[in-house]
Amino acid sequence: MDKPGGRKPHQKPIPLLGGLGIFAAFALSLLVSGDHITNKPGFIIYSGLIVAAGTIDDIWDIDAVHKLAVQTFCALLAALSGIRFHIEYYVAGDVLWMPVIDVLVSVVWMVGITNTVNIIDGLDGLAGGITLIAGSAFGVISMLFGYTALNQLSSILIGATLGFLIYNFNPAKLFMGDGGSLFLGFVLSVCSIMYVNAERSSASILVPVIILAVPIFETGSSMLRRALKGKSVLKADDCHIHHRLLKKGLKPVYAVVLIYVWAIVAGIFGVFIAVQNLLPLALFIIICLIALGIRLYI
Repeated sequence: MDKPGGRKPHQKPIPLLGGLGIFAAFALSLLVSGDHITNKPGFIIYSGLIVAAGTIDDIWDIDAVHKLAVQTFCALLAALSGIRFHIEYYVAGDVLWMPVIDVLVSVVWMVGITNTVNIIDGLDGLAGGITLIAGSAFGVISMLFGYTALNQLSSILIGATLGFLIYNFNPAKLFMGDGGSLFLGFVLSVCSIMYVNAERSSASILVPVIILAVPIFETGSSMLRRALKGKSVLKADDCHIHHRLLKKGLKPVYAVVLIYVWAIVAGIFGVFIAVQNLLPLALFIIICLIALGIRLYI
């Protein structure tokens, strides 16, 4: 049970292990679905380890460094098994493949995105809704371009998240806990990798950044803010965007809806840039988001 107090706005104890339900629904759906995604058992094992680490933290509150170590290990296993960026490096006119760099970049990306959803999980329905919006953006892109593996993964993610969100939206009857939020972040990171590998355009890496702009910039600004104050970047505080909206007088449900709107706008921009392949516009949007993040968050 998650008890109220501290940075938590809810007023009564609420069951905390909803992430296990999300993972179970996702894993079962993945196993019985088509074969567009390779190494499905491995994917379930890697993501299951992340769920386990988050769930253990929900129950016994393990150290952030140990949690990060487990995530890095799982991401490394996933990358070595083939779930990684396949980047073409152009050197003197020749195309080179550098799998070691691909693995390192993929591990950093997976661990980073995994934690962005965890960090933004602060109000009823917030992390689940952000995941639903981002997953839908990837789903739209996959349908437009015929990316079957991405379509399969994003569709299962949408279904598992939506089924949970019914019980998690304000007032929540169930929380996903760290096990759920870390799992959702991990799946979104894999969706990003699938898109970039399928698209292989100059702007492809920027599309996931824009689709996931809300959790990415919330995480980045939080770490920068803590570093500027001389605090550990891993130490939680009450200065996240949802906390700031509550301090300005917004009710929790309105704060969540407002952040949803920002995420929807980011998702629409991401889909538009994917369709039009507009690198300059993508860079402009990211610069604007960084400026907005500095203005609002730090």
